Amino acid sequence: TLIVSVFILAIFSLLYTNFFPLIGEYERYKNYDTVEATYIVHWARMIALKGLTESSYTSARSKGYVDISDCSIYTNNDWQMYCESFKVSNNVEKIYLTTYSTTKFKNYIKDNSAFSRRFREYISYLPTYSKNTSKTPANGYYRVIIEYVSNNDYKYGNIELFRG
Repeated sequence: TLIVSVFILAIFSLLYTNFFPLIGEYERYKNYDTVEATYIVHWARMIALKGLTESSYTSARSKGYVDISDCSIYTNNDWQMYCESFKVSNNVEKIYLTTYSTTKFKNYIKDNSAFSRRFREYISYLPTYSKNTSKTPANGYYRVIIEYVSNNDYKYGNIELFRG
């Protein structure tokens, strides 16, 4: 009985030490790249593809990112109105266009207090996507990142954008 009790106690202690950190990680990242976020960022990508001028992409290439949340930067009134209704209906706070590799953007916002701590944590959570060297802005690859509010929680999503 003593041996079985020690064995079961050892199993429970292993489960406890390995399982609870996973729950903590889930709680931390549950607002990142959900299905809902992917759906919303997909439509943000469509707005960026159809409505942005070349100067926005040039700015993203040189600076590493550009804030495309301001709907007045889109090419015509239809895209401006579509952007406004998209932001209101999905509670979108911010939309960013970055280069495919997020390294430059990560370095820029790491200690920048102009961005919220939640957003900086999300960006640090993202991979840099720098291993895929064929996906560069010169080849037409960018990334769209959104921040929106759902059920009083800030949520985040990102998606690849290809301008072919």
